[in-house]
Amino acid sequence: MNDFLEYIASQGGILPFTYKAIFIFLCVFAAVNLLIALVREIRCPWYIRHRTERAFRRTGLHNAEGEFPTLASVRVDSNKQHGRVLKIKNQGIPIPTFDAHAVSLEASLNGIIYCMEYGKRTAYTLVYFLPRRYVRPTIISVDDTMICRQPNCLVIGNTGFGKSYALLTILGAYAQQVPDVSITVCDYKKSSFAQFEDTPNFYGYEAVPEGVRSVYKEFQERLEANDPERNKQIRVLLIDEYGALISAQDKKTAEELKTMVANMLFMGRSLGIRVLIGVQRADAEHFKAGARDQFRAILGLGNLSKEQKSMLFSEFRDSMTERNGVGEGYLLIDGQNIERVKVAEIRDMDALTETIRKAMCR
Repeated sequence: MNDFLEYIASQGGILPFTYKAIFIFLCVFAAVNLLIALVREIRCPWYIRHRTERAFRRTGLHNAEGEFPTLASVRVDSNKQHGRVLKIKNQGIPIPTFDAHAVSLEASLNGIIYCMEYGKRTAYTLVYFLPRRYVRPTIISVDDTMICRQPNCLVIGNTGFGKSYALLTILGAYAQQVPDVSITVCDYKKSSFAQFEDTPNFYGYEAVPEGVRSVYKEFQERLEANDPERNKQIRVLLIDEYGALISAQDKKTAEELKTMVANMLFMGRSLGIRVLIGVQRADAEHFKAGARDQFRAILGLGNLSKEQKSMLFSEFRDSMTERNGVGEGYLLIDGQNIERVKVAEIRDMDALTETIRKAMCR
């Protein structure tokens, strides 16, 4: 063999040229692979990939074959400050299933998921994510998407501190920010939202139980059909003066209402059902066990009693020391972040009323 190699080397340097070509090829091959790995790491840093895929495993999110989703890439959301878009290879798992695991995913990822949609191919799901350290709401306005991104919202406030105004603002945010949203208003005292009385989705006083039943019927139909397209249309149910409503009913009707509200709070998120409740006091007797914990956003306006602070903001009650005026209070998101907030003035009430009215005719 050595004699053969010496012979080839003596024939015009063919062998050295071959070695050189192989060396150059290997260098180019290594450089290309290094560049691919670098691009992949830039698009999908290992620590984010590891954390995201660990979250999928912790929450038990997998397909029928036991395959877990994987993270394909991460990019900045140009439409939301500090937002990230996680491109997930979904392994055939539909968005409603992702949505059903969203609460657990948010806890594992330490942030909030404010939107989900398919990519250019349905093999990929785009998850829009905001790290927890950037979740700092301070002003609540009709232009703010923070509240209407939460599946359920509880608004508490004594008379004169702007509870109805805040509810109207939140409805306006839904009507302006969520395409094709359908809004149903159940105003037990038939006063705060009387301007919508002529719309088909308004229910006042004694008609309120019927209004709740109409949305609950939609909830049951969606639960039965499990149609992702139908579930994309958000249906909002507002019940104002909920405590007074429950207290005024006979025992059978009161239990029926509490059961319907509880079921929608527990299971409505993945079905596109959002529950918004306004009360002066969020007493436990007005809710089924565990139902009150399903409110992802709790807005307390005015100066709440020690009892209400302990009941709804237990971990933060000692820090709720500010004296609040009309429209001022505290907003608790997902039980983890609390901020002192102020409800912004509605600049064009007529235009907002018309926008909500259209949503109440769908």
